[in-house]
Amino acid sequence: MTKKITLIGAPSSVAAHAPGQEKTPAMLRAAGLLDDMQAAGITVKDTGDLPGFRYHADPSNPRARNVAQVVENARNVADAVAQAVVNGETYLVLGGDCTNGVGAIAGASRDTTQRIGVIYLDMHGDMNTPETVDSGALDWMGVAHMLEMDGTVAEFAGFDGRAPLLQNDQIVFLGWDFEGSNSNAEREAMIRRRMNVVFLDELQADPAAAAKRALALLGPVDRLVVHFDVDVIDFAECPLGENYRHGEGATLAQATSALAHLAAHPAFSGVTIAQLNPDHGDADMATLKRFSKALATTFSEPDAT
Repeated sequence: MTKKITLIGAPSSVAAHAPGQEKTPAMLRAAGLLDDMQAAGITVKDTGDLPGFRYHADPSNPRARNVAQVVENARNVADAVAQAVVNGETYLVLGGDCTNGVGAIAGASRDTTQRIGVIYLDMHGDMNTPETVDSGALDWMGVAHMLEMDGTVAEFAGFDGRAPLLQNDQIVFLGWDFEGSNSNAEREAMIRRRMNVVFLDELQADPAAAAKRALALLGPVDRLVVHFDVDVIDFAECPLGENYRHGEGATLAQATSALAHLAAHPAFSGVTIAQLNPDHGDADMATLKRFSKALATTFSEPDAT
């Protein structure tokens, strides 16, 4: 089980629907994340924060906002993760909008002699494109760009010098909600491409079994990367996600239990925390503190696979 973690702060909301997520790295530290991890027996190397990118309007590009800054941020994250990988370190990226995960996956996969596999712990597929949705928020288009789907922005899809970053069989969605807030076009793309999915109800029923099934669908990998979108957690139970729909999603315990099983995999390389908005939690930071303690334990629990 992982006992040493390299922490990378990625304070970006530039790809999101609104600001707030850029506060996450600082707020999680303030909530005691480093102390919680050390109390769990983990040695933490905190590399500090990368340059921040706060959300702002971009009326000149309404269907794909702030592309240049999204690309710059993703490249910064990719470089930081790639350095951690070269150093033989397991990383934890604290985001930040979902495009931080795109950067992390790019950085972890620069050694093209190794097969990378991604578990996308999220209620949503992020397979929208600027042609299929009009929100302009690139953080629910990240997977589409990693797969270089039709209608994506070439500058973002190829930001790390390779496109596509992933093939369909290199990613498994864990916790996807078919009837949730996915767009119709996204649902159709998931079905048309026959993406590997472990559904939300499976995650809710048995997190360990769901994680094991996701790993089985992924198959053998040299490097396992996890994307943990906090939107997979029911906002009514732990109000931190960008998505504030109540009565949908897993509990915090279910989500972090699944993550613990993924982190126990021998090829586990690291995880990105995305879509956490500290402004949605309790004013006294109680929600953040509960999340911090749950997250810390995922890297120290014994292998139950």
